[in-house]
Amino acid sequence: MVHDDSLGPWGQIIIIAVAVVGVLAIGAIVIVVLCFAIPGCLGYDCIKRRRREAKNVPLRAKSGGNENLKLNDVSYRSWRLGSLYEDSNNGTINENAATNQPPSWNSSNPQLDYTNSSSTLNLVQKTKQKPDKKQREFPTELTLSLQYLPPYDEAVTGKLVVGVEAVSGLPPKQYNCTLEPYVTLNIMKQSWSHRKRQKLHSFRTRGVRHTASPIFKETFVVANVKPHEVKEWILDLAAHDHDRYANDTELCTLKISIKELKHILQSPEIHMFNFKMKPSNLEFGNILLGISYLPTAQRLTINVMKVRDVKFTPAVSSLKDFNPYVRVLMLNARTGQKIKKKKTKFVRASLQPELNETLTFDVTYNQLDIVQFLVVLCSKNLPADVPTIGMDHPSDSEDSVNASYKSRDVHIGKVALGKGVRGPTERLHWFSVLQNPRKLVTVWHVLK
Repeated sequence: MVHDDSLGPWGQIIIIAVAVVGVLAIGAIVIVVLCFAIPGCLGYDCIKRRRREAKNVPLRAKSGGNENLKLNDVSYRSWRLGSLYEDSNNGTINENAATNQPPSWNSSNPQLDYTNSSSTLNLVQKTKQKPDKKQREFPTELTLSLQYLPPYDEAVTGKLVVGVEAVSGLPPKQYNCTLEPYVTLNIMKQSWSHRKRQKLHSFRTRGVRHTASPIFKETFVVANVKPHEVKEWILDLAAHDHDRYANDTELCTLKISIKELKHILQSPEIHMFNFKMKPSNLEFGNILLGISYLPTAQRLTINVMKVRDVKFTPAVSSLKDFNPYVRVLMLNARTGQKIKKKKTKFVRASLQPELNETLTFDVTYNQLDIVQFLVVLCSKNLPADVPTIGMDHPSDSEDSVNASYKSRDVHIGKVALGKGVRGPTERLHWFSVLQNPRKLVTVWHVLK
């Protein structure tokens, strides 16, 4: 009784508050301990993740880089191979289990075959399926101006003025390099059939570098045109990308019938239009490539096996002038500069050439992130006095200064391989090589 009177009413309140705080502190400590001890909790997962990261030391921090190399550690943890496969219901590539059948380069089985016991890994594309009804709308737009000046008398004839103003939203390049787009304009008659359709007039804009939305503001004039002739015309426009290492890529196309734009013939004013362009599906054939990487030797080999269904026209006039060979360029993916180049021997006048040559490149595991390979199908332009043999002239090599003849070869099609390339099949092939070191991974690629 004396003790309670000495503390007073405030003393009892302080004692109760201290007791409550103590109970809460003990409860919080118990909860934290349980969180770090029970699997599935946040603290437990955090400690487990830190231990895993401490064990998996990146290769770049190791001194002995050539011993027990694992390509999974070369900054490709977020680029797992399984994430690159599309859904089997919607896409053209899927992930299947291992099969006991041996790989075949000529296999027509539309599956993705794995042969783990062999030294080769065969990736075969599926047959093309019908596209889904719901397709993403292509964003590229072309701003065009049209003006028709009717004839005044015999001295002043009719004129059609076509102005290519600008293009916006062009698709990116196949590999990491800047765009240099330009637009081509071909005028044809609508009454002609597709095979017999010829170009009445052809125009081309200048190239604009380092942009996906170029502004041209160029005007093309066609003189001596009567109104009934203009109604039969079709404007065939295409946006191209200039490539310094290979053939120019057709990005998107657009066809306009003057007959559907009758109001431009009724008034001599300048009419502005915005048209949505369609993506180009232009293909030049297929090429079979086998790639393997040796981690200990840090060497990448590209086997150029065969080419089929080549569409060499109109780049080459006839089959007898088509002398195919393949050039492979090793590029810096960040700057787009050429590091090294190699090529195969050419085959004389062959529509289905089988090259079967191996090109070797020295690539360290630190360079796998920053290199890309551009495979280009070319046709050697031979003069009439060159002997018809299936090999290069002794002085006509890539590094030769004094070549026997200075004829520019023709580029037919290309395909890019590497980490940052745009095509899903090309990316899948590249990461399949990294996930399967010392194995030869073969894939049929489409030349574009």
